[in-house]
Amino acid sequence: MKAKILIVGGGAMGTSVALSAAKRCDPLTEPVILIEKGSLGSGSSGRTGAVIHQGYAERPLAGMARDALKVYAGMHRLVGRNVGYKRTGVLVVAGTDPETIAVLKRNVEMQRSLGINVKVMTAQEMRAICPGIMVDDAAMGSYEPDGGYVEPRRTIDTFAALARSYGASTRTGVQNPTVLVENGRAVGVATSEGEFRAPNVVLATGPWTGVILKELGVEMPLRVVRIEETFFEMPDPPALEDVDDAIDDDIETRFQPDPLDLMPAAHPVILDQVNGLHLRCEPKAKRTRVGRIGFDGLPELERPESLNEEVSDDFRNWASPLLNGRMPVYGEMAPCGNQAAWITLTPDQRPIVGQVKEIPGLYVVTGFSGNDFQLAPSIGEGLAQMILGQPVSAIDEEFFSPSRFAAV
Repeated sequence: MKAKILIVGGGAMGTSVALSAAKRCDPLTEPVILIEKGSLGSGSSGRTGAVIHQGYAERPLAGMARDALKVYAGMHRLVGRNVGYKRTGVLVVAGTDPETIAVLKRNVEMQRSLGINVKVMTAQEMRAICPGIMVDDAAMGSYEPDGGYVEPRRTIDTFAALARSYGASTRTGVQNPTVLVENGRAVGVATSEGEFRAPNVVLATGPWTGVILKELGVEMPLRVVRIEETFFEMPDPPALEDVDDAIDDDIETRFQPDPLDLMPAAHPVILDQVNGLHLRCEPKAKRTRVGRIGFDGLPELERPESLNEEVSDDFRNWASPLLNGRMPVYGEMAPCGNQAAWITLTPDQRPIVGQVKEIPGLYVVTGFSGNDFQLAPSIGEGLAQMILGQPVSAIDEEFFSPSRFAAV
C-alpha cells in the first residue's frame, strides 16, 4: 500500500497529524494513512486525564495551548462532533513562597499578553472558586476559567473520523512496525500486514519511539518513566443531575444531546504545586483522578512493554493524606481503583517534533511529558506544514527541533 504520508501510532498526536495532513492532501494522488498496532487510543494517550490548560511558563507552549483550547471548545459548533470538552476551570495552588509567587505572577502576565483568560488568585478567591479547599491565608494561585479537560478516547476517535472524512485511511491491528530505509532515506514501514510505502513516515509511537529509533541506529535523549494514579469517588456537586448511565459513549451524538454535557464536576481541575498533586474529576465514572505533578525519582523503563500496572502502596499512602489535607471532603470518599502508565520525557521537558537528521523522510513527535492533548492540534498543523514544505506557522520549529540535542 502506498501513501504520501504514513503515520505510525493512533494516539492524540498521530490522529491530529493525520487530520491536519488529510486536509492538505488529495486523497487520490497524495493519500494519508495511519496505522496502529492496537485500537485507536490504546496507548499512553488513552490513559491520560487529558487536562486542557494554558498555564505554561514558556511562551511558545502557552500560545499553542491557547490555540488547542479554542479547537476543543469550538469542535461541536464547527463540525458537529463532541470531544467531551468540559469547562471546569483550572486552579493552580502556588502556596506562600515569595519566589514561587513571583514566578506565578510573571507567567500569568505573559499568558495574559497572549490573550489567555487567566488571573492571579488570593486565598479568599480560591476558596470562593473551589468551596471546601484548604489553603493558607497568605497563599496565592491562578485560575483559568476556560480550562478543563476533554475525554481522551472520544477526542482521538473524533480526530480520526475527521481525518477519514478528508480521505485519510486508518488501519488498526497493524503490528510489528519496522521503518524501511533505502539509500539512507525512509521509504515506508514493514508490518504484520505487509509493507506500507511512503516518502514521509511519522513516528507518533509514544514510549516506543526511542526503541524504534535505536533499531535504526539513531540516538535521542528520551526517557520513559512509569507514573501512577489513583481514583476516589467524586463528591456530589451542587444540584447533581440524574444521568442515564446506560448511554453508550460510542453512539453518534451529532443529532442528540450529549450526556456528558449534563454531568457537572465537583470542583475545578486542581494543580497543587505545593504538594505536587493534580486532581481531575471524571463525572461519567463519578470518580476523581489523582496523580503526581513532576517526574523526579520516577522509575525508568528500558522497554515500554515491561510496564507493571500494579500501583504501589507507597504511592497511595503518599497521595491520600495530601489529598485529604487539600480537599478534606475526600476523606469521606471511597477508593475507586488505580492506574499505571508511561510518560516520555526529554532532558529539557520540551517535545521533539521534526525530521530525523540522519534519516530524511522520517519524522518524530515524542517527549510530551503527558501534555499530548494540550498541544496536539497545533503539533498536527505544524508537522503537516513541515512535511508538505509549507510555511510553518502553527509551531516554532527551532523550539521543538530534534537537532537541539546534537551537542548534548
